[in-house]
This record gives sequence, C-alpha cells and structure tokens, in this order.
Amino acid sequence: MSELATAADQETAPASPGERLRAYLGALPTEAKALLASEFERARMRGEDLPGGEMVLALLRTDLREAADPDDPEEPAARSEQAARLLFRPLEPFLIDERLEAKTRGRIMRDSVQAIWTWVRRDLKPAETKVFEAAVLAASAADDAEAVNYHCAKFVSVMIPAIEAKLGATEGGEPARKRLAAHLGDERVLDDAVDIIRVLPDIGALVHLPARLPAHIKNFADEGLDNARQLLDPIALRRPSLLPFALALVQTRLVHRYQIVRLAVAAAESDDPAKIASHPYRHAVELVLADAERALLAAAAALKVNRPQLVAAAVKEFHDAARALRTDMNLAGDGPWQRRLARMRGTLARQLSAEIDGVPGQIRRLLRAPQRDDVTHEPISPEAVADVENRLDLLTVCRNSASEIALNEITVRVFGEIQGYLDPRLTQLLEAIRSAPDVDRALKIAQIDAGIRFSARIFGASYAQLLQKAADVAIQSGRNPGR
Repeated sequence: MSELATAADQETAPASPGERLRAYLGALPTEAKALLASEFERARMRGEDLPGGEMVLALLRTDLREAADPDDPEEPAARSEQAARLLFRPLEPFLIDERLEAKTRGRIMRDSVQAIWTWVRRDLKPAETKVFEAAVLAASAADDAEAVNYHCAKFVSVMIPAIEAKLGATEGGEPARKRLAAHLGDERVLDDAVDIIRVLPDIGALVHLPARLPAHIKNFADEGLDNARQLLDPIALRRPSLLPFALALVQTRLVHRYQIVRLAVAAAESDDPAKIASHPYRHAVELVLADAERALLAAAAALKVNRPQLVAAAVKEFHDAARALRTDMNLAGDGPWQRRLARMRGTLARQLSAEIDGVPGQIRRLLRAPQRDDVTHEPISPEAVADVENRLDLLTVCRNSASEIALNEITVRVFGEIQGYLDPRLTQLLEAIRSAPDVDRALKIAQIDAGIRFSARIFGASYAQLLQKAADVAIQSGRNPGR
C-alpha cells in the first residue's frame, strides 16, 4: 500500500520548480493574486530587478485574466487602475504618501495621481481614456513593452493639453481655482497637476541621468559633486522646470541622501540661505526640508500606534536631514527655511518629550518590590520588558540627536534619573534573591533579568555582563543556602 501511495504522490506532485510555483500561485485567492501582481508591477516601475519576477508576473496576469468576470462591476475599476499605473510609472521616483505642509517641487502625492486620473477618465477625456485602457492593457498582457510605451506616450499627448487648458482657466482668479480644487477634492492636487504636466511629457530628458551616475555615492563631494553638476547644469540652464525632478533622481543614488543640499551651496557659491533661495538649485534644499517633514510625520504616526522602533528610525532620519542643513548652510538668520525647520524641531520635541518622560516610571513599576512577601507574584511579562527596551533605544536615539531636535534638557534629566534608580535597585535585588522566599523568587529573578537588560542600554554591554555574573552567583547561592 505504501508503495502505491508513494507512486500516486509522485504522479500528482509538480515535477519542476516552475510547476510548483504555478501550483502555488494558482492556489492563491484572486484578491491576493491581484495584490501580488500590483506589487511586482510597482517594483518594475522603480527599476528593481526581482529574481523570477517576469515569470511570476506573467503567471499572475494569466490567472487574473482567466478569473475575470465580465459582469463583475469591480473588474473595470481594476483594469483602469492597472492602466493608470502603466501611464504614470515614470513618476514613481517622485511619489510620496504624505501630505506636506507646503508643496515641494519634485514631490507628488500618490493620492493626487489617482485624483487626476479619475478626473481625466471621468470628465476631460472619457472616450480617449477607454481606447487607451484597452490598447495599453492588451499590450501589457502580450508583454510588449515597446507597445506599452507607445500607447502611454500617445495618451500623454492628449491628456496633458486637456489638463493645461483647465489649469489655465483657473489663472483668471481665486474663485475659479477654488471651484476646481473642490471638484478634485483637494487644492494640493492642482499643485501636483502642475508638476505632472511639467515632467511627464519631457520625462525622456531625464531617463539618461540614472545610467550616468554611480549606483551608490557614499560621499557627495569633490569629484562626485562636479560630475553631478556636469549632468545637471545643462538642465538648469535649458529646462529649469525639470531641475527639481533631476535633483530628486540624483538624490536616490546618494547613500546619505541629505547631502543633496551640497549641490545648492556649490551652485550658489555661498552658504547664505538668501543667496541660495534665489538660485535654481534651491530645490535641493526644498527636497531635504520635505524629507525632514516626512520623517516628522512618520514619527507622529508611529507614536500613535505605539511603535518605538519606528519612532527611533524616524527621529534618526529627521536628525540627519537637520544636521545636513545646519552643517552645509548658515542658518543663523531668520528666513523662511530657518523658520520652517524651527517649527518642525519644536513639534518633534513636544511629541517625544511625553514619550520619553514616562520611561523612568515604567522601569520603577517593573522592578519595584512586592507589597507582600507571603503572596505568590506573577513574573513580569516579556512583552513589557521588550517595550521598555524599545523605549530606552528611543531615548538613546533622542539623546544622540538632542542637539537637532531641541531635547538636550529632558534627555539628560531622564537618562540621569534612570541611571540613579537602576544601579541601587539592582544591588537591592541581588541581595534580596539570596534569601528570597519561594513565593516571590521567580518574580525577583525576572526583575533581575529585566534590570540587566535595561542596564545594557543605559550603562553599556560590558557593565551588563558584570551584572549578569554577579546575578548568576547570587541566584545560585540563594538556591543552596547551606553553602
């Protein structure tokens, strides 16, 4: 019987990795296939080379076409979304998910792209849009990249003049602009539409930039800075409207992306913000300020969902952006850029103050002595210890970045408060564990372990190792009181 079962399994099992992949993808729900195909397409738009990506995408497209229901009202919407991704994929390096305080040239909200596509499809060019969708999706299904590019370019030549005409009609006065903004749902969409009509028809003028730059630029100075100027100066001279987008593309190659501000300083031959602001390369500074604001928004979002690790990463990003601006430019005066950076620093400081100010109290609650020794106490949970460790990591990041986020006073105070509590409390715990009754022995051991882990963040790994050796001796002597 076992031989017959083995033979049956061999007949039904896929014989090759390709067939196994096909079987795995075929078993996925349709919604998962659509989501996976969307992510692979976005990766292609960003220029990422995913091993086996073309084969996976081809299999997913085939399955989705076979599963398509012509009577399903959601199917046309999905096809329209796919056509929009193909049309706007050259904009992928410039798209952001956040809504910034001020419009930044070279940064386009992803929601704006969707709103503009809906506007074009519904109001501006509905008939032409249907023809484009059918043509570009057929070319995409046939994996004909040349035909996809042709149909996208052809539709751009129809779409852009229609958008320009509508935007031109708003130049007559503020009421017309407000009416159109209300129609699109957001005034920022109009600002982003201006960026789209500037860059999308002339995207071919920028495609050569990434190929002529190193894949990774570690130190953007001297020769690297000169090479970038040679590529960007002709654009700044002949096509200044494309310069913000060219700068954004260069920024993607920098290991330290905020060093892009050095281009503005070098081009203006000055670190004075007033002089830089009057130069075409001022957009490099705007890009860095936008990145600082995006880090600020990311920190606020992470704080809302209690993710200290994500907060720490966002704080570091903000610090690096602010440090680059303050290092390469003279921000001593009072100008628009200085005021914007100061507002962001103040906002971040207020958000973080409440977060780190409560860390000493959390540590005390975990390590405090039980009120009664004759009652069994539950050990502290690993989740609570891990949460405090994450907050201590955040405190360390804030302490190291204090000069750029206006948190010098509170980080010094909180750090000192924790140091002043941990050392004597651990000494008390090590003494108490030697004669601890069985009812609370497990709790004290858990507290010692947590205190040592906290000490590694506050005093360093070497000190924590010494504490661990002392704890091992104390715990062992408590188990053998007769020694």
